[in-house]
Parts: sequence; C-alpha cells; structure tokens
Amino acid sequence: MDKFKKIGIAISLGFAMLGGIWLASPSQAAGCNSFNVVYCGTHSMSELQTAYSRTEIKELYKEWYVTETMVQGGSNMREGVVDANGNITVDGRVVATNAITVQSKAGTRQPQPQRSYKTSNGYTYYQYTTGQSFVDGPKSYNIYAWFDNNGSFITGVIKDCGNPVWGNPTTPPSKPALTCDALQVTEISRNTFKFSVKATAKGGASITSYTYNFGDNNIKTTNSSEIQYTYAKEGNYTVTITVNGKETGEVKRQNPNCQKTVTVKPEPKMIVCDLNTKKYPTEIKESEFDKSKHSKNPNDCKEAPAKITVCVIEEGGKKYTKEIKKEEFNEKIHKTNLDECKETPTPTPTPSPELPKTGASDAIMSALGLGGLTTATIAYIASRRQM
Repeated sequence: MDKFKKIGIAISLGFAMLGGIWLASPSQAAGCNSFNVVYCGTHSMSELQTAYSRTEIKELYKEWYVTETMVQGGSNMREGVVDANGNITVDGRVVATNAITVQSKAGTRQPQPQRSYKTSNGYTYYQYTTGQSFVDGPKSYNIYAWFDNNGSFITGVIKDCGNPVWGNPTTPPSKPALTCDALQVTEISRNTFKFSVKATAKGGASITSYTYNFGDNNIKTTNSSEIQYTYAKEGNYTVTITVNGKETGEVKRQNPNCQKTVTVKPEPKMIVCDLNTKKYPTEIKESEFDKSKHSKNPNDCKEAPAKITVCVIEEGGKKYTKEIKKEEFNEKIHKTNLDECKETPTPTPTPSPELPKTGASDAIMSALGLGGLTTATIAYIASRRQM
C-alpha cells in the first residue's frame, strides 16, 4: 500500500510540474532549476561570463545595469549577501535596501510579479522583492556586487541562480581624500609675491606639507600654506603647488587650480648726475642708487663757475678787493689791477725854513716890533729870491 502511495505522489508531482504549478521559490532549489535565470547559477566569474554571452541574458542584465565591462573586467566588484529583508550587505555594511530581483518563472506560492521583462529571443523574466522571491529555504544568498568610484552600490547578481538583484543605494562613507583646491597670488612688490594655498583633507586624510615650485629652478617644501618669495630676474614664471599628505597611504596631489603664472617686470631705471664723472644724464637701476655717488639734481653735474679777484671802487672812492664770478665783472667798478685798491700814502708836510739869525734882522725886528712881523717876513723872502 505504501508503495502505491509513493507512486501516486510522484505522478501527482509530475503533473503539477507539467502544468506549471511550482510550490517552491528559487531559493528552495539552489541547484540547477528552471526558476533560475541561469539554470545552474553563476558560481564563478567564468560561469558569469559564459552566461552573459547569451543574448537573452545580456539583454536582461542591461535592464539591471549590468554591463559587459563589469562582467569581463570585474571593475569595482566585491562579493556580498542579499537577504529576504531586502538588505544588500558588503564587507559588513548595508550598501542597499529594498532589494528586488527577477526569476525565469513565476511561482504559484508567490504574489503577482511586480513586472515582467521580455527579451528579443522570447524569454520572459518576472520581478519580485527578495522577500517574495525567497519564499522557502535560505533567507540570504551570496552575490556579486558592483560599485561606482565613490563607493556607491550599482547592481548585483545572485551567484546560486544568476538572478540580477538591485536595491536603493545607501550613502557610502567618505573615502580619505586629499585635494589641492586653489592657489592665490598676491603681488607684494615688483619681484616679490605671496602664495596662499587652499587644500582639503576629508574622510580621514591629512596634509603633511606643501611643495612650492617657483618656476625658476627653486623648489621649497614647508608645512605652511602661505609663503613669500622674491625673484632675482625679470620674466614669466609658472608656479606649481603640490599638497603632500596621507589617504590610505602617502599621496601627492596637484591640480590645475593650484598652478599660476606670475610676471616679474623689469627693474625701473632712473636718470641721475654721476658725481664722480659729472656726467648727466646717467641711467642706472633704482637699486643701484647711492647718495655718495649719484644725485637726482642735474645742476650738481654743472661745472663750477670760474671766479676772479678784483678791486672794487665804489662811488665816494671806497676801495676794496673781492672775489666775483667772471660773468659778474663790471669794468665801471671793477679793476683787475689790485694795486689800485692799495691805500695812497698821505704826504708828509715840509717844515718852513728857519730864518737866519743876522744882525740886520735883529735890528729890523727891534725897530719894527711885533706889529711889523709880516712885512718883514715878505721883505726877507723877496730878498732871498734876488740872491
């Protein structure tokens, strides 16, 4: 009797399968079965690549953002787990939620599919949430998961069945990142500039130093984000900044925003009087100016006017010597003969001759007395002239 019961069950089960009545989910038959998008699954990358070569699989995967580059190169691919609660977990972090998947058949114990996909080869696939798909058996399955360069989940494929899986990506944690954002240049003087660097370290990254390449074969590394530099020669110089630091390891970061060209103008020149040579104009650089050698006053380069000493004779007869410029000479009052300014000596008066003492004079003087002195004198002088 038991034998016939077993046979009956087997026959009933066979008819149920032929009629499309399937009482299990894909998870219940994790091996090779017709509910799987890939009959025996994709347990290795080579099996995934083989399955992807089929037109219907390629078309289906395209709807779920799986590209040939992902399948062939495995770029940014890691293995993880998807569960019946709709969570996709990779490396201990939930990278997506509300996960959905597709299967090649719609099970009788499952609700109405959310939607269906039909390929050009006539294959039809049915979409469910993972909770609706994983009806019996395991509640989670291993998957291939792909990520973008920012660490955000893109899509996945369940390894046991080849069914694509997708969920709402969660925000990935910030990656350590170091960037050089901007370079500001401030002109201090003709050939001196201040360079200010703006850099960002996030996600655990850190800045250790800044390398300044001034474009004139001089390079300096310092921990300061500002530096002042003086160029020795005129010209155009391209300044490049490198930000040194750590992300997951030591890194060096450059950016076109951290590169600028500065122009050092020629040093201004000036016209001076060369005090040594008395040459004017003499052109020199401003930095060469020396008060002991140069003068900004052009008159300092004129020859000193020639001077002469003359005798000055003023009205009234006042005389004296004086040094004058040649162009000041006036012949009316100036004499080149300095002797003319010498004082004329005052003549010494000649004393009157003493009258001779004779007897005649005595007799006259006595006779005439003092009242006739003048007449006697005149008579005397007259008598002397006649002698």
